[in-house]
Amino acid sequence: MKRALILIAFILTVALPLVSAETLSYYPNQSAFQAFLDSNSSYTIVAGNESWARGWAYYIDERLHTIKPHGNDTLVLVGNVYNNPLMMRVWNRTGLSENASLLPSIIVLNDTVLITGSKDNIYMTERAFEGLWNPPRSSVVAFSSISFLIFMIFLVCLSRDNSHAGSFYLLASSLLGLWYLTAERPVLTEGFLRYLFQGLEFATGGAPGSPLGAIIGATFRVVAPIEENIVFIHWTLILLILSFSFYLAPKRARELGFMIFGLIFVSPMFRENLYHINGSTLGLAALAIVLAIISNVAFSPEKWKALLQTFILSIFTLLTIAINPYLVLIPIIFVLTFPKRHLRNYAYLMITSIGVFLMYTQFGMPPGIPKSIDPSGWRYLERFLFNSSLALTAMAYTALKGRRRIKMRGQTAFLLLMTMVYLPIALFVPPLFPYCFILLAALTIRMIHSFTP
Repeated sequence: MKRALILIAFILTVALPLVSAETLSYYPNQSAFQAFLDSNSSYTIVAGNESWARGWAYYIDERLHTIKPHGNDTLVLVGNVYNNPLMMRVWNRTGLSENASLLPSIIVLNDTVLITGSKDNIYMTERAFEGLWNPPRSSVVAFSSISFLIFMIFLVCLSRDNSHAGSFYLLASSLLGLWYLTAERPVLTEGFLRYLFQGLEFATGGAPGSPLGAIIGATFRVVAPIEENIVFIHWTLILLILSFSFYLAPKRARELGFMIFGLIFVSPMFRENLYHINGSTLGLAALAIVLAIISNVAFSPEKWKALLQTFILSIFTLLTIAINPYLVLIPIIFVLTFPKRHLRNYAYLMITSIGVFLMYTQFGMPPGIPKSIDPSGWRYLERFLFNSSLALTAMAYTALKGRRRIKMRGQTAFLLLMTMVYLPIALFVPPLFPYCFILLAALTIRMIHSFTP
């Protein structure tokens, strides 16, 4: 019995640090930190001497500055005792071992707040600020102005012809506005926090760990990295998805974009993906832009204009691949379904291939493609089929009634092949299912339009 107790004690001793590393801890308690947030004291933040500590200190500084002024009342130290000399000086006052500073924790002393952790886990201290919501006036004005500008640009463009596309866009935007006013504030997922951490490190001069981290870091060199701005950007991207949905419809029937919007956003499974900020909204917006370019750009017969158009398409394609590396098949599917313009196709493949090569040279290869179906893949597929039943039924009915064969060229063929390729891949990579909603909705409406007399 004694040996068993000793063995259990040893296992707990080894395992407890691992368990603690996965949770945020407070010392002496969470109320002490909340009292610091609620107080009127000023603060000065001091980061550790490593790039990741400077990046996270940048985030903490911007968040605290929404409610507190800079000053000398409280010293906020970020990092651990091994990279922050000031934290080393006051650490004895905590009564904890030095290794404890490698765990994500918030420690409140009389006139000092310690935000500790290592490069692998300090991003978890963001959870201590979840209840803090105080958007700066500049952020509210910028978000409102950008959203209104996007809305007006698309409204004017869609109202130019004699169709009702502008009116339907106004209706769709009103529904999104109502959703924004009634929805709960989306939360940052742990996966997104990792990319956020990489972006912050890049924004403060460090090396990003992924292309998405570089994109986020470049954004936060211009925009303050606070949760309020991240949520505002999230809703702006949703507005872009809605807006470009109208340009996935055929040119002569832009009003059908309202149906594409409806088929996408009517799905609870798709909307669930937008309730949390996990980085996919940026990828979905980028995909919608690429699909809109492919569906609408009539490549000029003049070589230099065609090359310019191809270059623009390549840039947005590379942005999409940087956000989601599994979308690397877009150029290949494009060439297969638009085979006539050889110069354009060669240029598109060359530019995107060089861009992907440079991207992987800089950031390394993305995580390997799963070799087996995800354990929850079939369950996700079942939900996807159920949520897409309206689109699938309309597509099947139109195909049977129209009795036409789809020509394996052009926009409809491109959307069909994209759907046929990425829906099976989504079984291995379930985060691709939201992308399939956009592809299937656009394909359904194009089939209805092309098969209807």
